[in-house]
Amino acid sequence: MFDEKKTFREIELLGGESREIQWKNFSLTVPPTVYPPREDTDLIAGVLEKVTPFGKKRLLEIGSGSGALSILAASLGWEVEACDINPYAVAATRFNALENTFHIASAEGGIGPAKDGFYSQWMKPGSYDLVVWNMPYIPSEEIEEYLGPMEDAALVDTHPSGLLNEFAEMTRRFHLISPTGIALILCREYIGLHRSKDVLLSKGLATQTVSKRTFDDDETIQVLAVWHPFLKSKKQQMHSIPSTNSEMLEGTYKPGDSLRARFQTDGKGRHGRTWDDHLDSFKGSWKLNPNQIPHISSQLQCQVALEIASLLQSMAPKPNVIRVKWPNDLLVRDGESKQWKKAGGILFQSLSRGKEQSLVLGIGINTKTTAEVQGRGSLEEIGIDLDNTELFTLLDTVVSSLFENRSNLTNAPDRNSDLNLKLLLRQCIYRNEKCSVKGVSSEGELQIESERGGFYNISDDLSLLWPHLQPQ
Repeated sequence: MFDEKKTFREIELLGGESREIQWKNFSLTVPPTVYPPREDTDLIAGVLEKVTPFGKKRLLEIGSGSGALSILAASLGWEVEACDINPYAVAATRFNALENTFHIASAEGGIGPAKDGFYSQWMKPGSYDLVVWNMPYIPSEEIEEYLGPMEDAALVDTHPSGLLNEFAEMTRRFHLISPTGIALILCREYIGLHRSKDVLLSKGLATQTVSKRTFDDDETIQVLAVWHPFLKSKKQQMHSIPSTNSEMLEGTYKPGDSLRARFQTDGKGRHGRTWDDHLDSFKGSWKLNPNQIPHISSQLQCQVALEIASLLQSMAPKPNVIRVKWPNDLLVRDGESKQWKKAGGILFQSLSRGKEQSLVLGIGINTKTTAEVQGRGSLEEIGIDLDNTELFTLLDTVVSSLFENRSNLTNAPDRNSDLNLKLLLRQCIYRNEKCSVKGVSSEGELQIESERGGFYNISDDLSLLWPHLQPQ
């Protein structure tokens, strides 16, 4: 990556003059090769300012650069530690902190392209309430001209498996945030064909976009909040039960609690349909906060289904093998006929007793292929090998990401956010006209356009036919 010419250039840069800049209310000295505050810094700073210090108020910034975010965090009441793999950034962070009357412990190190010593050199594993990282998010394969090792360390992801993947592994093992902590990371919205979110979800971490910005070239960067899902909630498993949804609605469960069963004798789908059960399928329910009841809509059902579909597609060995049929059915592509087969679905149910209300989310997915249910698909058919326990871990992260409230940053799903419409089944028939799906309205109606140019908003899925859906 770095030849002799680029190394000499780096040495020349180090002899240059430092810059004096003003950022927010802080005066900063930025030496050569040290990352200064930029638009991405402002984006993550805007989120940081909304987080009230909690727990023991311990914060770690990875890749501190000039120290701007660390100094801001200290001014907000956090006890801050910082690290950077660039020794000049470490010195800049220490100097700028003192110049702005703050003490910040700053160490050389961090998550980099290779292990450099022990983690304990630059952090105290698993002890932080908040971890902040403006992550180098430009893949090395997109770089035609490298500047130098220290300059590129703040911009270019040179880790063999990707810095986001390494961060997720460390977080999953409780090496960074405490069990009740949160991480705020700035990264690209997509890494290749897959969402950055799906990298985190696949590691069993809950995540939600809390801020983002799209540039003129359509590149989107985002700040993700990351946490361990439903850590204090009860996760229960039963062998046989009439319905996991009914049990959770009528039982003494708290929001975040979950229940799964090996077999359901009276499972239900939408429109009162019976769920044909077998042992090679996942059946689970999550208790949700009843204050979400007014927000339950076809759009929200579709959003849950699309989040699950996006995660599973990122794990499939082949592209374009998962779709969502509006509003809530998960489909897989048949390898021979190329038609779509239902492999699962999601269902919200609520119950009111006087002033008491309950809300649950039920999810059913076929994990294995079985002859017991003709016309149904499974994850196994598209090369995803998960048992029900592994699938539960993934679904738990999706549900937590959408519905668990963490430090006023992560609330119910943002109903104004863009749905991943690429995964919606597109071709349908309405009133004997061939139509294509264009989107989902904020009220949850399916927006379709006919071949003759007519536009329709559909609220009842029974009024549609799907020509590429295999009969069940």
